[in-house]
Amino acid sequence: MFVKFISEEDLEKARANYKTISKNILIKGNTDLQSMFNDENIIRNTSIEIEDFTLDMSPENRVSSDFENVKRVYEHMKSLSVSKASDERIWVAYALSEFVDYMKYRWMPDGVGKRMDRYFFSSSRKRALFRHGIARLWWIGYSTYDADRADPYELTEFALSHDQDFINQILDIGFSSNKTISSAVITALYDAEKAGVTISRDLVREISKYVNLLGGTYVLDCLSKEEIYDKIKVRINF
Repeated sequence: MFVKFISEEDLEKARANYKTISKNILIKGNTDLQSMFNDENIIRNTSIEIEDFTLDMSPENRVSSDFENVKRVYEHMKSLSVSKASDERIWVAYALSEFVDYMKYRWMPDGVGKRMDRYFFSSSRKRALFRHGIARLWWIGYSTYDADRADPYELTEFALSHDQDFINQILDIGFSSNKTISSAVITALYDAEKAGVTISRDLVREISKYVNLLGGTYVLDCLSKEEIYDKIKVRINF
């Protein structure tokens, strides 16, 4: 199969008709995107070939499905470039067609027009990547995957073992697209917890602010993962 996308024109049509989509496709479930717009080709194929896969909707606690689904999305779509993975047209196509049942399971609107930011990019692009229901799965995987570990998803599991505030503070702050920085931050917090430090919301917020402050002193893109890690280690004092 190929990675899906929706055209820019159809994306804008879908966005303009989100309340109707929310009511008839997501809540009532009496139609689909193709039927609603009378266009069998509204969802198109890119030239990027991937293996077919599904998402896990078995846990009664929907939040607990995130770890497995991050692995599935990132493992199968790892070939996407950062640029492609930032493209709203890809993730909207999946949210409203291929994985619409998952979206109903994980991010069902609690009223017509609600939770639009889980289906479309409706905030700044960097923040949207971690708000959108499908895009966030890829970006959490990208930001936490570490091929040098025996279990490359060890940091992923750590990040998702904390509440949503952890993801919001660490991954959707300004440095989210820089894998070196986000990996250094998450590794430092992971090692701090192993050393007995409680990873509280306040600590996560403090480290997030600290890294942003570092960005005003250093060109963070020029620092190695080890250099950033060491600065955070000193800050946490473990």
